[in-house]
Amino acid sequence: MITSKGVQNVNVVMLESRRPDTSIQIDKKDGTEKVSQALVNSLAAHLNLCWDRARNEKDQRMNERLLRCERQRRGHYDPEILAEIKSAGGSEIFMMLTNVKCRAASSWINDVLSASGTDVFDLVVSRDPDMPPEIKQMIVDQVRLEANQAAQEGQIITPEMVRDRLEEIQERVNEEAKQEAEEAAERMAAKMRDQLDLADWSQEIKSFVDDFVTFPTAVFKGPQIRRHQRVTWGPNYEPIALNDLIHKFVRVSPYDIYPSPGSSGTQSGYIIERHRLQMGALYAMIGTPGYDDEAIREVIIRYPQGYRNWLNNDSQRDMMHGKDNPWRGEELDILEYWGPVLGRTLKEWGIKDKLDPERPYEINAWWIGPYVIRAVLNPDPLGERPYEIASWEPIPNAFWGVALPEQMSDIQRLCNAAARALSNNMGIASGPQVEVTVDRLPVGENVTSLYPWKVWQATSDKTGGGQPGLRFFQPNSNAAELMNVYLTFSKQADEVTGIPNYVYGSTAVGGAGRTASGLSMLMDNAAKGIKQAIVGIDYVMSGCLSRLYVHNMCYDRDLFAKGDFNVKAKGASALIQREQLAVRRREFLQTTANPIDAQIMGPEGRAYVLKDTAKALQMDTDRVIPNVPKEWNPNLSLAQMGQQAQQPQGPPGAPTELDPAGNPAGGQQATALPPPG
Repeated sequence: MITSKGVQNVNVVMLESRRPDTSIQIDKKDGTEKVSQALVNSLAAHLNLCWDRARNEKDQRMNERLLRCERQRRGHYDPEILAEIKSAGGSEIFMMLTNVKCRAASSWINDVLSASGTDVFDLVVSRDPDMPPEIKQMIVDQVRLEANQAAQEGQIITPEMVRDRLEEIQERVNEEAKQEAEEAAERMAAKMRDQLDLADWSQEIKSFVDDFVTFPTAVFKGPQIRRHQRVTWGPNYEPIALNDLIHKFVRVSPYDIYPSPGSSGTQSGYIIERHRLQMGALYAMIGTPGYDDEAIREVIIRYPQGYRNWLNNDSQRDMMHGKDNPWRGEELDILEYWGPVLGRTLKEWGIKDKLDPERPYEINAWWIGPYVIRAVLNPDPLGERPYEIASWEPIPNAFWGVALPEQMSDIQRLCNAAARALSNNMGIASGPQVEVTVDRLPVGENVTSLYPWKVWQATSDKTGGGQPGLRFFQPNSNAAELMNVYLTFSKQADEVTGIPNYVYGSTAVGGAGRTASGLSMLMDNAAKGIKQAIVGIDYVMSGCLSRLYVHNMCYDRDLFAKGDFNVKAKGASALIQREQLAVRRREFLQTTANPIDAQIMGPEGRAYVLKDTAKALQMDTDRVIPNVPKEWNPNLSLAQMGQQAQQPQGPPGAPTELDPAGNPAGGQQATALPPPG
C-alpha cells in the first residue's frame, strides 16, 4: 500500500494560485515553492493557449468522426442522412450489422483477457546478476584453502582441477543469485497483481476494449495515485473506514483526449485530458500529494453551480448516451496538461531548481479557468506521460487510426439502403392497390376503407365504355432480389473486418465448417486477423505495467521485491496460441499412447509431455508427475575430485565407489604437490 510519506518524497514543485501579492517563498512544511498571482496567471494563460490549439484541431478533424463511429455502432443515422430519409418518406430502419461485429470482437478479446484475470504479465530478470568483486575474491580464497588442505593430505592437484573447481563454485553462486532474483521478481509480480485488483484493472480493461472496437483510437491511463475508500475490520469486527492511496488505471474517453496539432502519439507534442468531475470528487483531492488544497477550496467557493467548457459535440454526445439534461449541476470541467515547457519559462514561473534554460522539461498541470490546482514536474524517471493508445487499424506516425465501424461504413450504408427498400417494397406489395373513379361513387363513400365483403356503389359509366368504377392491381414484390443484395454485402463484412459470422455462433457455415476439424481450421485462420488488432492491446498493457513497476522500484519499501526486471506482457495473441497448443498436446498424448511409442519416448519423454500438458491446465506438476531421478553429486570438493581422478577407470559408465568419508574405495594415496602460488 502506498503511503503519503512515500509519495511526498518525489521532488515535485507546485505552483499555487492564492494571494495576489505574495512573493516567492519556500514552504518549510512541504518544501514546495509558492509564486505570485501574476506568475500563476502566466501559467494559466499558457495552458489555455495550448487548450485552444488542441481543441480547434480536434473540432475540425476528429469530433465528427468520433460521433459518426458511435452512431453507427449504436444504430443512429447521421443527421444529414436522416433528414434525406424523412424527406423521401418510408422506413427509417437501421440494421445493426456494425454493432454485431463490434460486440463479437469485444467478446472475443475479453474472453482471451479474462482467461488470465490480472495475471496478464510476467516479470523477467533482465540479465544475469553481476558478481561483486568481493564474492569473486571469496571464491578464489575458498579454492586456495581447499587446494592447501588437499596438498597436506597428499593429494595430487593439477591446474585443470583448480580451474574446474573455480568454475563449479562460480556457477553455483550464479545459480543462487539467479534464484534470488527470480524470487524477488515473483514477490514484485505478486505485489503488482494485488495493486491491479485494488485498481479494478479488469473492469477498466473491458471499457477500454469497448472503445478499441468502436473508435479510431482507444486511450488507457495509469498508474496514477488516487484516494480510495474501503472498509476494514477492527477488534470485535468493528468496521473501520480507510481512505488509502492506491494506483489507479482508467479508460479515457476518446471524446475527452486532446493531443497537440500534428501529434504522432502520447509522448510527442503535448496532450490534454478533460475531466468531468462532481464537486465531491474535486473535494476528495484535498490532501492528495501534489495538489493545492487552498486553490481547490477557492474553486469550490467560486463555482458552487459547476463550471463547463461547452464544446460542439457535447450535446450530441450526451443525447447518444441517454443524458437528456445537458446541464448537470455541480459538475466541473477540469483540464489536465502533460507536455514540455522550457527551463527559462519554468524559472519565470518561479521554480528555483537548477534548470537548463534551453532544455524542455515535462510538467503536469491541472486547471479550472484561471485556477491552477496542480503544477508539478513529471515525476517519471524518463519523463513519460501515463497514457497509452491503441487502434483497430493503426496508421504509422499518427495519433488516430481507423476504427472498425469505419472499415465497414460503406457496407453498413448499403445494407441499410437495401433493408429500407426491402421494408418499403414489402409494405407496398403486401396487398392490392386500388384505382377509383371518384366521380362515379356516391357522396360520402369512404374510399380509404377496404375490408372483405365490402359493397361498392357506383353510377353508370358516362363514356359508355362499360369500365368498372374500381380497378384492383397487385404491385410487384422485389423482396427476393433485395434480400440477395443484403446478404451479399453482409457477407462481405466478414471479409472486410476479419470477423466471420461463425465466430459468434452463426450456424450458416458451409464446406469445411460442417466438421469439427474443419471448423477448428477456420477458427485458426480467423484468429490470425484478430491477433493483429490485439497486439496493440498488449502494447498498452505492457506500457502501463512497466510504469507501475518503475513506481514500485522508486517508492516501495520492500527491498526483497526489488531487482532489475523487464515487464513482459503475456500477450492476448499468445493466450490464443496457448489454448490451441493445449488441444494439440492432448491429441499428441492420445496418439502416442501405445507400446511402440512408449519404448521410443521412454518415461522421461512421457513425463515431459505430461508436465507441459498439466501446466497448461494450471495444475501442480510436482504433485501430479514425480521427477525422474538422476544419479549425480554436485557437491564434491576439490580433494574428492582429485581422489576420483586417481581412481582406476572401470568399464565405460561404471560408477565410482566412495567410502563414507568421500574417498575412493581401495584407492591409493598420491604424492602431494606444493600449494599453488
